[in-house]
Amino acid sequence: MLSVKFFNHIVHANKNILRPYSNNILNLCIRHYRKDNPFVKTWKVVAKDVPEFLGINKRSTIYPEHVDIVIIGGGFIGSATAYWLKKRAADGLSIVVLEKDITYTNIQNNISLGTLTRHFSLPENFYLSQYGTEFIRTAKENLGNDVDVQYNPNGYLVLAGEKYADKLEETVTIQKEYGFKNELLTSDEIKIRYPWINTKDVQLGCIGLESEGVINPWALLKGFMQKSQQLGTIYINGEVVGFEMEKQRDVLMEGVAPGTFEKISRVIYRTPDNEEHTIKFAACILAAGHKSGEIAKLAKVGQSDGLLSIPLPIESREYEVYSIENEAKKTGLNTPVIMDTSGLWLRRNGLDDNLFCGLVPLMAEDSKTLSKEDYYKNIIEPSLNNRFPNTIGTQVRTFSSELQDCNTYDDTGILGPHPYHNNLYIAAGFGKYGS
Repeated sequence: MLSVKFFNHIVHANKNILRPYSNNILNLCIRHYRKDNPFVKTWKVVAKDVPEFLGINKRSTIYPEHVDIVIIGGGFIGSATAYWLKKRAADGLSIVVLEKDITYTNIQNNISLGTLTRHFSLPENFYLSQYGTEFIRTAKENLGNDVDVQYNPNGYLVLAGEKYADKLEETVTIQKEYGFKNELLTSDEIKIRYPWINTKDVQLGCIGLESEGVINPWALLKGFMQKSQQLGTIYINGEVVGFEMEKQRDVLMEGVAPGTFEKISRVIYRTPDNEEHTIKFAACILAAGHKSGEIAKLAKVGQSDGLLSIPLPIESREYEVYSIENEAKKTGLNTPVIMDTSGLWLRRNGLDDNLFCGLVPLMAEDSKTLSKEDYYKNIIEPSLNNRFPNTIGTQVRTFSSELQDCNTYDDTGILGPHPYHNNLYIAAGFGKYGS
């Protein structure tokens, strides 16, 4: 769901009017893997190709002085936005993507688990997930014949205890009205199908029968970057360090003193050789993940008064992904992605012998003060051992640390124009779900 509540919060506090905006964002997330992950192995194979398809080795770097749209951040959301804008407008829009790591050398720190799910309760998310999964199924047609996202439709099982069973049943009914194919399972039916799951405190489960599973997210990101550049997008290796503003004395805005309104008109960025450049733009899209809040400050968001008094509530949340060794053989090849009642998730690591698990980052402030060891002992381990008793006494190791851009206001994505800077569009805070 999109964080309309956050924009309304700014508007209500300053008595202004929110102008909504929408766009298609894929259901993806930010991740960090160690070197032995198969996605990282894929990256090592294709890393040498990145400068080639971005044109770094083919020509001198172009530093445009003005464009229609500047996108800050060349990850999943930024690159997908560039692709769709160029797909729809072609040469009608000039677009630059500013990315700190243009060769994606540190892509290992931002690789997704690539999980696809359609378990949502709002029509907006139904449409997004339907469109997104269909796009991924036809990735070769959309992005190029060399793009193989390695889609594995192994399903996604959501579990519900007594407290949320009615809500899950209601959601499934709505989903079916929108053409979703899924199946409600009782506690006994779950136990028969997946005997390694403890279902004593589970009342209902729901598993999708299509369009759910996992993909290779690096292949998808590479496809978006490559295709958007073929369509004319320019990628520049640069770190945003500021904005330039222009006085617009004829603009009247409630809550802003007449003659004092300032519009952001240029972005200032620094290249790796420490040179600074500026680009004049008509619109800027901020899709810099967990860095979005800090970059927004450069446009005085949260640093002034009135409509600029409230900061963009995006921060980084780090949490661990754990590997349960030698357990995949017991659960079988048809192991779905599982979302537990506690927020714990579990999935198989491809054809390897281990399982991955983790917990959706908690928003509670007290969880931030726990050490990684205490977090595992007090939060992860009890949930893991309760739902999957076979893991008791097995070897569980920390596999990686993951970063998510979390919206601390209401834990949903923020998508739309800032109420003051109406040419600054925010696309951040989607965290694990991306929609």
